[in-house]
Amino acid sequence: METSLNLHQRVALISGPMTTTVSSIVMTLTRMGADCVILDPDKTVASPFINQINDAREISDKYGRALAIQTEMKTPEQIKDAVGKAATTFGGLDIYIDANMIQKPSPIRMDGGIDLVDEMLDRHLKLPLMLTQAVIGYLKSRKKGRIIYLLNDSPVAKIKEDVMAHGVRSGLIDFAGALAKQTSEFNVTVNTLTVALTEEYILAHDPESKSIKEAMEKMKAIDPSLKITEADKISQTVAFLVSPMGATMNGQKFSLS
Repeated sequence: METSLNLHQRVALISGPMTTTVSSIVMTLTRMGADCVILDPDKTVASPFINQINDAREISDKYGRALAIQTEMKTPEQIKDAVGKAATTFGGLDIYIDANMIQKPSPIRMDGGIDLVDEMLDRHLKLPLMLTQAVIGYLKSRKKGRIIYLLNDSPVAKIKEDVMAHGVRSGLIDFAGALAKQTSEFNVTVNTLTVALTEEYILAHDPESKSIKEAMEKMKAIDPSLKITEADKISQTVAFLVSPMGATMNGQKFSLS
């Protein structure tokens, strides 16, 4: 796919922690020629990876560049400033990928207190909405653009302690469908992509396990049909959706198992 799809002169903004999923997406998009900006509160985690991406560009100028911007993204001003800095660095924005998926076990249970609900809503629903608001003007002005929201769709989340977290994040599905109708006249597509178990999700939910295999065996005791969604499968799907070949995919919910 990397050789058949061209993303040269495209700029992708990716919001989310530096997980294996995010690093795979950045690697795939830059190999297709796109420049990528990662918004992450902890820039030190991304720095070695960013250097690796930019070193690869010195070998082949067909590859895109990468940049990590450290930002808390807790206020509208911080969000606007971070998005503006990303657009200025590479000359605009064409793609927004929200990868703020829930990776850690939620402390909120349906039979417990609700004092942490606001914090969860801020991080996993309000933040993507505010980032979208900051990004959408750039996409409309170019008369093209792609927006993708990544969501967890793990059976474990639905039957264990993460049911509240799953409900918060899934609010983006209806939002994406409504936004897609408003932005279609500007050639901006909006879709959601749900994934099952990722490595971060598995390890975070069972930190006592010594390996992914051990953690998976415990989870399969709950549901034998569980599978890991590999990072490269996610990144290849994202690459298709943000490419010219994904122009007809709008307002859709895609799922990866």
